[in-house]
Amino acid sequence: MTRRDALLLPAPLLAWGQTERSPAAQPTPDLANLHELMDWISRENPPRLSFLDPKWKALEEWKKVARPLYRRHLSYDPKPVPLAAEQVSREEREGFTVETVKIRATAAYDIPARVLLPARRSGRVPGVLALHCHSGRYVWGHQKILSSPADPPVLTQFREGTYGRPWAEFLARRGFVVLVIDGLYFGERRLRPEQLDPAAAPGEFREPLKQLAALKPESPEWLAAINSLCSRFEHLTAKTIFSAGATWPGLLAWDDMRSLDYLASRTEVDPRRLGCLGLSGGGLRTACLIGADPRIKAACVAGWMTEFRHQLRNHLRNHTWMAYVPGLYPQLDLPDVAALTAPGALLVQQCSRDSLYPMSGMKGAAEKLTRIYAKAGIPERFRATFYDVPHSFRPDMQEEAFAWLEKWI
Repeated sequence: MTRRDALLLPAPLLAWGQTERSPAAQPTPDLANLHELMDWISRENPPRLSFLDPKWKALEEWKKVARPLYRRHLSYDPKPVPLAAEQVSREEREGFTVETVKIRATAAYDIPARVLLPARRSGRVPGVLALHCHSGRYVWGHQKILSSPADPPVLTQFREGTYGRPWAEFLARRGFVVLVIDGLYFGERRLRPEQLDPAAAPGEFREPLKQLAALKPESPEWLAAINSLCSRFEHLTAKTIFSAGATWPGLLAWDDMRSLDYLASRTEVDPRRLGCLGLSGGGLRTACLIGADPRIKAACVAGWMTEFRHQLRNHLRNHTWMAYVPGLYPQLDLPDVAALTAPGALLVQQCSRDSLYPMSGMKGAAEKLTRIYAKAGIPERFRATFYDVPHSFRPDMQEEAFAWLEKWI
């Protein structure tokens, strides 16, 4: 697998990958006649709180305004509860130990998590949150990046195709304490459509639920049916979250911050040396976390960095409801949110053959972040790298990300 050289300004953006289609060659917008209105709205509402605005002279001055605003838009800040965790099990592996724990998140729920402790360590070592992807596979959370002897072939096949290996384990063997949680709506925390009564469910779900009831639990067919139903329920879940007064990114970011609280509290971890990385949905969660929490010293966003306006025409169809913070865009775009981590070091890895984003959005986000870090006087702390691959986080990408963490934390 070939990696393009890391690209930093003043290298021209045209060197960053494939050529954009001309406007005439683009397909009809997904919203047909309504697209022009949506495009106009986005043009009328460019992000006004970017650090690139000339009124901002100092990074910390900007962050004092931008981060609280971002946190308010996440719309989820539950009452704090004492930090606590229950150890469920402990397992020795080659080169590391896995502890299964439950982290107290709020008065309402715990977060299921796995802590990977490297076998060889001296004193306190860096701690890293390893965030799993979305990928439309809701039945698995931590399992996507952490293996088990009981893994079914379908899981192993998925992991091999997306990652090439259970990368959280390789990160632990590099000497990091690694924390992997099941994100909300995945793994142990997934929606359980098998508990629904088909007769009482919304009409569009009745027939799929009847078919699910006839399948053998845990069979490949059952897993596929569960994943399909969880995907179809995302829009109802998002409506419910919004109606309850929160946002989906807000819930995810809160849990990731609470997980960071726990990671920093471990006696094996140096709380001044914390990092985060993930692919796709895990990359989006990384961007949200580093925007919300100043404790991250180095991060890697793989396969989820774009300017939102470029998604409007034909790319929003590709994405989960977990990506949207209502009302944020007129203030901060996604690269602006990620830039809140500065002077923390940020690596953004893009896949040139990724169909989830237009190249213009990926290029634009990388260029904007490069300009922000340059304005802040720390250009060496940002890197944008393009890989000539489809949407994935393969071992060569992982090795670059691991080395980035080692350099900066």
